[in-house]
Amino acid sequence: RFLVEHTRHLGNWALRIKNARKEDEGLYECQISTHPPQSIFIELRIVEAAAEILEAPDLHIDEGSTLRLECKLKRATESPLYVFWYHEDRMVNYDQEDGISVSTNKLTSSVLTVRNATARHGGNYTCAPANARQSSVYVHVLKGT
Repeated sequence: RFLVEHTRHLGNWALRIKNARKEDEGLYECQISTHPPQSIFIELRIVEAAAEILEAPDLHIDEGSTLRLECKLKRATESPLYVFWYHEDRMVNYDQEDGISVSTNKLTSSVLTVRNATARHGGNYTCAPANARQSSVYVHVLKGT
């Protein structure tokens, strides 16, 4: 996971860490072997990307209304390869026949929409982007009076 790179004609050295983890955080020293030796210290902090459903943790909607869930990506340094939505642990990204649609703005957000929500649309929804912590919301569909 750790790779030291040297650009000979520029005299530059670089430390690359693939798949950086929280435990890689800390103080790193770059030292030049001169007399006396010279050093610079770099403090590395690992920031975890995370999804956040704006309506979480609970959302109440009326039966027959439109359910709209927005999942924002926080602290992402690159676009996720995908953002999957789950309803009760079942992926629903492509359930167009059930009135479900998903639109994704690659780096910042994904929106799940359900037209004419019914009781079966209630329950737990999870937004799960690639390489980011997921977020969930519980939807309560209220029967009209």
